[in-house]
Amino acid sequence: MTIQADRRHEDRLRFCMEYCRGSFLLETPDEEHELEVVTDLSLSGMGLELPVFLDPDTPVTITYEDDAYHIVLEGRVVWCADFPGDDGSYQLGILFDYASRDESSRLLLALQEYFVREHVNLASG
Repeated sequence: MTIQADRRHEDRLRFCMEYCRGSFLLETPDEEHELEVVTDLSLSGMGLELPVFLDPDTPVTITYEDDAYHIVLEGRVVWCADFPGDDGSYQLGILFDYASRDESSRLLLALQEYFVREHVNLASG
């Protein structure tokens, strides 16, 4: 795996899904996956893990839902790489479409209690 330059416009916040009351769903044109691991979030994107490889530039729809929120974000895969430790997982960087900016703001507000209070500096999209 090669190290990529960090091209983010916003810092991502580390996310702890362990106690999150809602659920995330990632949809591509061909498949859908319930997200069990979201690693970080920002206004412009998110990091996550999946058991499958997704090609960069794959369009995705991310849906977050709990008792109070139904949030839908459009975006694309920026990068996908084997997860260190190779348990069959892949790390992905998702870049949200600019049109999803209002929804990503709602997502950050909805999930604020689940953020680890430190900034993340990962090399993702």
